Amino acid sequence: MKYVIFDFNGTVLDDTLVCIRAENETMKHFGLDRKPLTLEEYRKIFTFPVKSYYEAVGFDWSKNSYEEVGAYWFSCYRKFRNDYTVHEGVIEILKENHRKGYRNILLSASSKEALEKQLEELGIAEYFDEVLGIDNIYAESKTQIALDWIRDKDPKECLVIGDTLHDLDTAREMGVRCILVANGHQAKEVLLKETEDVVDDIREIAL
Repeated sequence: MKYVIFDFNGTVLDDTLVCIRAENETMKHFGLDRKPLTLEEYRKIFTFPVKSYYEAVGFDWSKNSYEEVGAYWFSCYRKFRNDYTVHEGVIEILKENHRKGYRNILLSASSKEALEKQLEELGIAEYFDEVLGIDNIYAESKTQIALDWIRDKDPKECLVIGDTLHDLDTAREMGVRCILVANGHQAKEVLLKETEDVVDDIREIAL
C-alpha cells in the first residue's frame, strides 16, 4: 500500500446534516411544494450526478436552471459551514497512514480551491499529501481527475475510501479496491446493493 485516496464530503467531512439543511432552504427559496427532507429520505435518494438528485427532489429545469439552483445551494452550504466537522476517527487514520509511510490523497467533486480552504478551516490540511478537485461548484464528476492521477501509479498500491456509489464507480474505473463508509450521504442498504465492502465507521477499516 502506498496511497489511500479519501473522498471528502461524507467521508472525511461530516456534513450530511448541513447538506440537508441547505437543500431544505434551497427548496423553500425556489418554491418547491414538498415536505422538508429528512436524513433517512436524503440518504435513500441522494445520487450522482447531483443534477439527477435535484430532479429526484422535485426541481423542474424549465422553471429554474441547474446552475442557479446549484449556486444558491452552495451559498447556503457555506453559510452553515460552522456546523460541519470532521468525522470521528478520520484524523487518527490520517496520522496512522503517515506513520506507516502511506500518502493520503483527497479526491472530491468539489473545486480544488474550495477544498483547500475547507481543509485549512478544519485544521487538517497538513494530513493530506495531495488534493484533487474539479474547477466548478456543480459536482458533475471526479472520475477523469482520478484516472489522470493514477495513470503513472500501480492500482494495487491504492485504496479508495468513500461513502457513495459514485466513489465505488470511480474506484472501479481506476481499477482500485474501494471501501464505503455508511455514515455519510447514502444509506447502507443502497451501498450494499453494489458491494460488500461497506463499514459503519471509518475506524473499522484496518490498513
